[in-house]
Amino acid sequence: MRRRILANGLYWLASAALVAACGDDPRIARAAKAQREVAAMAHSVRTVPHASATGRWDEGVLTERLVNAGLAPRADDSLPAHPRLPVAPVGLRVGKAHLLAWIFADSTVRQRVAAGIDTLTAIPKGQPNPFAEPPMFVMQNNLIAVLVGGSDRQRERVRLAIEAGLPAPHR
Repeated sequence: MRRRILANGLYWLASAALVAACGDDPRIARAAKAQREVAAMAHSVRTVPHASATGRWDEGVLTERLVNAGLAPRADDSLPAHPRLPVAPVGLRVGKAHLLAWIFADSTVRQRVAAGIDTLTAIPKGQPNPFAEPPMFVMQNNLIAVLVGGSDRQRERVRLAIEAGLPAPHR
């Protein structure tokens, strides 16, 4: 525990030094801000007490799974254009890619919705294509996720993190 506190303190001290050293270069300031956001997200995921396993995806489990996969998700309010589904999507940024995740009450509801979606385009039949780039479509239990943009490596890591399924219950 002491090491974690010391490591977090050193990280924030280094971040502050980097911000002070960047001066007027906005690119360095943006990179430092993004790094702080990622570190804050990872810290909150790792220090929040784990809720009992419900057997369903939620935003916290999804974020934790992505952090543990070595990705750096951060909340994203600037959702790209996306298909209309019965629930609102959770928006995350993974590098330069947008991850949209629709979390349903259970897998049965997700299956009914997914039956009307073209899995190659990630678009419900009859809706126009809102994506600027080809999306990656992943379904698992009560979750539908679409990753727009990103490198092949990011796409693979996101897909594997989700398709691995829900984490085992914490004991």
